Amino acid sequence: MKNSADFELYDKIKKYRRSILKTSVLVLFVACLLVYACACYYSGVNAFQKEAQLCSAINAEADQNVAAFMKKMEDTAKLIMGNEDYAKYDPTDTSKSEFAVLNEENVLTERLIELSTLGNYTDFGIVSSNEHNVGKITDGTKDIFDDEIYKRVSDLMGDSKIKWFTGQDDNYRRVYFAGRINDDLIFISSVFSTEFDLVFLPSDNYSEINTMLCDDDGRIIYANDGKSVVGEKLDEKLSKFLEGGTGVTVSDMTTICAIDDCSDDWVVITTVDMSDTLRHYVKTGLKCFGIFICCAVIFIMISAAAAADNDPQNGPKFGKYPKVDENTGLFTAEYTENSIMDKMETCISGSTIAFIIVKITNLELIRLNYGEEIVAEAERKVAEILVENRKEGDICGIFREGEFALFADHTNFDLVRAYGNVRAYVKELNDKLKKCCLDDDRGYIKCAVGASVYPETSDDYDELYEMAEKACEKAEHSEDARAVIYDKKEEEVSRS
Repeated sequence: MKNSADFELYDKIKKYRRSILKTSVLVLFVACLLVYACACYYSGVNAFQKEAQLCSAINAEADQNVAAFMKKMEDTAKLIMGNEDYAKYDPTDTSKSEFAVLNEENVLTERLIELSTLGNYTDFGIVSSNEHNVGKITDGTKDIFDDEIYKRVSDLMGDSKIKWFTGQDDNYRRVYFAGRINDDLIFISSVFSTEFDLVFLPSDNYSEINTMLCDDDGRIIYANDGKSVVGEKLDEKLSKFLEGGTGVTVSDMTTICAIDDCSDDWVVITTVDMSDTLRHYVKTGLKCFGIFICCAVIFIMISAAAAADNDPQNGPKFGKYPKVDENTGLFTAEYTENSIMDKMETCISGSTIAFIIVKITNLELIRLNYGEEIVAEAERKVAEILVENRKEGDICGIFREGEFALFADHTNFDLVRAYGNVRAYVKELNDKLKKCCLDDDRGYIKCAVGASVYPETSDDYDELYEMAEKACEKAEHSEDARAVIYDKKEEEVSRS
């Protein structure tokens, strides 16, 4: 016979085992959280790296496209700058007759206009030191330079042979290219900055990506996001990125930026807004922390409850399933099932009762289009129709989301008439459900109606439910949305 010391040792071992089990569960849970947190961190770093690679690739492609665009204009300009006919043009030469001068200018203008068709140029002409010009020089350009085109462009060029520039008279919507033919002649051409629409990739498919062309002062010449204002300076963050030089990809916690040089100290900049990505991983981290806190609280509560088990006055307390579904007001699945089985056991001999299952077949589509609140509304709409068609003593409940049950008594001593009543009732219910729709013209609630008959189909609850399920599935796949009553002959109710 065991003494008290044996029982005390057994009790200590039992408590020790419980303690080990609790500690193991806690350690396992913490380890899982740490693994999940590390996975999130790795995913975040990987996401930043992939976005940085994408940003760098897009910026490099944009830089190449801008360079090709500029080279095309420069090559066109070389056709003029290297032509002796243009170099010989001298509007200050008084030895020629007025007719000869006009004829020469007309010939040069025709050639220049013909060459200007190689691109969508706004200006395309030659300006002399006396501000005389041939070719296509618009009034807009004359106004921008105050009719001192040669003087101001020559000052801008300095010792340079060619020069790209913009921002004259604070106008960044015109981009100019100038090339010096000789000491007295300068070739000048221009395009509107919107011509870069054909150069930069559209940002429609990358709403968080923006590519810009900026001058050496950090002012925006072109941006493809539709939000940045041409002529404005870059914000403080991007200006700091520029201080780090070009040919690099830099980032902070919310922005990735790729910078590449273009000709004449212009730069191509591509930025990726990572705010949403960062917000996602921060939320994930907070969720992990919240789950950890909740589980720690639950662990403490369970430990406290386990400690209270040793108190003989604390007996087990069992709760009950809720009787009514909060959303629809119908019986819950457990209560519905118990009520149906109870009625099957207590009903009179010769009863005829329809076991009807109604399923909302487009519930996932409603959820996808309108959200969970409208899913709940759809369930309430169907429940209202079922309640309206329920007689006193019938059992109406909801089995699961979008699936309802109706146990409707149609007992009649004439079994043929009773079965006919079941068919008419199921058909009428199906017709009413076809008209069921959501509020605010959101569309119809599509339902499938299937039924089995007690006791003709079966007198066993599980079989009765299974047959009703099969009938409902057949109704769901029927082309004319008819209701189906399952029996040995699989009789169907015709559509009205």
